[in-house]
Amino acid sequence: MKLTKNILILDIIVLVACIVMIRAGRASVKPTVAGVVTFPHFAAAGDTVVVADIPEEKIGKRKVSSKVLIQAVPDTLPYLSFDPGLLQAMYEQANYLRRRDIPRFGSSGINRGEMLKTVEMLQRVNLLDPSVLMSTFDFYRVNTDLHSDRVRMTGYYSPIIKASREKTPEFPCPMYSRPESRTPSPAAIEAGALHGRGLELAWLPSRKELRNAQLQGNCLIEFPDGNRQHFGFGGSVKGVGGSYVFFTKVDRQVLGAGSFPLTPGYSVAVDLRYIPLGATLLAELPDLDAAGRLKGYTYRILFAQDRGGGILTTKRLDLYCGVGQRGLQEARKINGFGRLWVLLPKE
Repeated sequence: MKLTKNILILDIIVLVACIVMIRAGRASVKPTVAGVVTFPHFAAAGDTVVVADIPEEKIGKRKVSSKVLIQAVPDTLPYLSFDPGLLQAMYEQANYLRRRDIPRFGSSGINRGEMLKTVEMLQRVNLLDPSVLMSTFDFYRVNTDLHSDRVRMTGYYSPIIKASREKTPEFPCPMYSRPESRTPSPAAIEAGALHGRGLELAWLPSRKELRNAQLQGNCLIEFPDGNRQHFGFGGSVKGVGGSYVFFTKVDRQVLGAGSFPLTPGYSVAVDLRYIPLGATLLAELPDLDAAGRLKGYTYRILFAQDRGGGILTTKRLDLYCGVGQRGLQEARKINGFGRLWVLLPKE
C-alpha cells in the first residue's frame, strides 16, 4: 500500500512538471508570419531567402465586397503545374506582401494577411490537384456586368525603343515625365506646351513609338551608347484631345505598380479599385487558333502585380507577356473573354 502511494505521488509530480514546461514553451513563442521562403528552382540546395518577420494579423471573419466577389466554385478546374515562372511570381508576391508599408486592407475588403497566407499555402502544395485546391482555398468569382461574368483578357508587353538623350533629326519626338503643376491638356501637349520645361526623359524616332509605349504603359529605352533604361507609367491627363500618358524612370527591370519585377505569363494588370495588388487569381484564359478563333480555355494561377490606365472596372485584365518582339508575339495570342476567380484561404 505504501509502495502504491509513493508511485502515485511520483506520477503526479511528473505530470505537474510536464504542464509547467508546456506552458513555459508556449509563453516563449511569439506568433509571426513565416519569414523564410525556400525556392529550389532559384537557389542552390538548402539555400533560403530570409525576409523580415511581420506580426501576425488578426484576420477575423472575412467580409469581402459582395458587389465585386461572388463565392463560387469553378465548374471546370483541371490539373495545373508548377514551372519556374509560377515560382518566380510567387516569390515576388510573397516578398511584396511582407513589406511593412503595405496597407492591412486592400480593395473589396481583402485582407493583406489573407493574401500572404494564400501565397504561402500555394507554395506548400506540391501538386496543383483540383481536389487539393478546392479543399485548401475559397474561390470568389469576379463579378462583371458581362454575360456569365466574363472578363475581357488581353496581353501587354515592354517594347524596346531606340532613342536619344538629346533631340536630333532622327529622334524628334519627346517622351515626358509629368509636370508637378500646370499640366496642359493632351491637345496642348501635342502642340508643344511642355517644350522647354525640362521634362524630356528621352527623344523617340516618332509618335508611333511613343503611342505604343503609352498604350503598353511602359517601355525599355535603348540609347546610342547601348545603355538601356526602363520607364514605367508616370500618370496621365485627360481633357481636350483625349488622354496623354507620362512616364517615370523606374529601373533596368520591368516593374509593376508595387515596384517589384513582373513575371511574363503570370503577372497581370487589374483595376486596383476592385482587386488589390497581391491578390492570387485563377484565370480561365481563352485559347485561340492562328485565325483568332476560340478553341477552348486554359487555366492558370495569376498574380495581381500591376495596374493599367486602360484597365477599368472588373471587365478587363491585362496579362504581362515579356519584353521586345517575343513579348509582342505572346501578347497577340491573348485577346478574348474568360472568367476570373480570387483565391483566399478556406475559412
